[in-house]
Amino acid sequence: MNQLHITYTILFLWLLLCSIQDIKKKKINIYLILAGLAGFFVLLISMTWNGEFNFLFCLGGMSLGLILLCLSFITKGQIGTGDGLIVCITGLCLGFSRNAMLLAVSLLASAIFSIVLLTFKLAGRKKTIPFVPFLLIGYMGVLFFG
Repeated sequence: MNQLHITYTILFLWLLLCSIQDIKKKKINIYLILAGLAGFFVLLISMTWNGEFNFLFCLGGMSLGLILLCLSFITKGQIGTGDGLIVCITGLCLGFSRNAMLLAVSLLASAIFSIVLLTFKLAGRKKTIPFVPFLLIGYMGVLFFG
């Protein structure tokens, strides 16, 4: 198993932990986010030295998360800051195109879930749903089909 597969496996487990926390508390602990950021940054620096990644790849991947962070600020928290930070971290590992695919699949899955909730009157329009589990679904989609 090469370092890239190890990184993808660790990212999956980290997203799973974040998803569980998001479902339970509708909030991600900042220490979990910082641990993910620090851990993946160290992994990617070592991979960069081995020639498996480059800095622009990582920076491009983070750009989508940075856009979400800006949208979180503009919408006064309607989009979670934690969601933006998590998309930054997934972008470190996946790069721009795969992170864009992850975000698109995640948004589609959350939209379908919301439509089902609204259709069966299980929730109203103002109900918030945790987004990180959909990021995990999108990540699995990217890994298996991307």
